[in-house]
Amino acid sequence: MATINLKLIDSLAQVILALSEEEQTLLGQRIQQGKEHLSSSALDQFFDELSALPPDPEQLSLEEISEEVRQVRQALWSNP
Repeated sequence: MATINLKLIDSLAQVILALSEEEQTLLGQRIQQGKEHLSSSALDQFFDELSALPPDPEQLSLEEISEEVRQVRQALWSNP
């Protein structure tokens, strides 16, 4: 069983919560499509390799990630 990376999960949760309902729906659809293409053993292997990596010293804080998401969304909305 792969080790759970709680910091990564928290970061992903913050990004997902910053998405609009429509964006969350699209993300869910993409995840489902990805699940259909990945076997569980390949996914387990991916998470094993991910958990074996050293921590990223340049990893953004949750506040920095949230600010990046806000800026990208604002740019997308202002440029139709």
